Amino acid sequence: MENNSLAQVLLGGEQNRIKLRWEARGAILLGVARGLAYLHEEVKPHIVHRDIKASNILLDQNLIPKVSDFGLSRILRDNASHISTRVAGTLGYLAPEYAISGRLTRKTDVYSFGVLLLEIISGQTVVNFDFEHGERYLVQKAWELYRANRLLQLVDSVLGMNYPEADAVRYIKVGLLCVQETARFRPEMSTALKMLTNEIDIEGVQISQPGLVADLMNIKLGQKTTFQSLYSKASNMESTPSSLSSCS
Repeated sequence: MENNSLAQVLLGGEQNRIKLRWEARGAILLGVARGLAYLHEEVKPHIVHRDIKASNILLDQNLIPKVSDFGLSRILRDNASHISTRVAGTLGYLAPEYAISGRLTRKTDVYSFGVLLLEIISGQTVVNFDFEHGERYLVQKAWELYRANRLLQLVDSVLGMNYPEADAVRYIKVGLLCVQETARFRPEMSTALKMLTNEIDIEGVQISQPGLVADLMNIKLGQKTTFQSLYSKASNMESTPSSLSSCS
């Protein structure tokens, strides 16, 4: 694609991020949301992508997004609420319940989309490291800012003040709704799309705590557990062919 992947543009340094004005970021978000809603609800049988992340979103010359790399995708039959499968995907984008149990649903993609949304708005990577806090997850940072009523501090600084504050707050809240710890609380992708376009008002919607893989592990250094090996392999547990298809 002419503009490579979203990861290269969004996470390739400040000069690259400047290219992504607010309008372009909003269009990318809506395009990906439409693509996932199509896969989840319109395609028969339904498809769960299973590896939604910035590097799997390709951008054409007009920055129109294309969902790519269906090598890990799975078919979800009409009468099936979920399928059980080996865990695959990318750490940081994995829904915690899926990473723990291998129980794959459409809400698994919804979680990944929520993480991607927060990346697009903030221009930050899924996991950052600083000397004061150590590892810091973007989802955790967004939640803390939401609790403190300071969501606008998450918006990418390269945008300056050139964005509508109400839209920014709405987008971030939709992202947080998508990454809620309890999968059934997350919206379907078609609902998330309507929230983004303000067809569904989320002003009074309650947002519950997000789910983080690291929280469920309890894990990291303190306890020896079989989860540790699961997470160390989570980003590449199955071979990933090159992109098979795309939709927008």
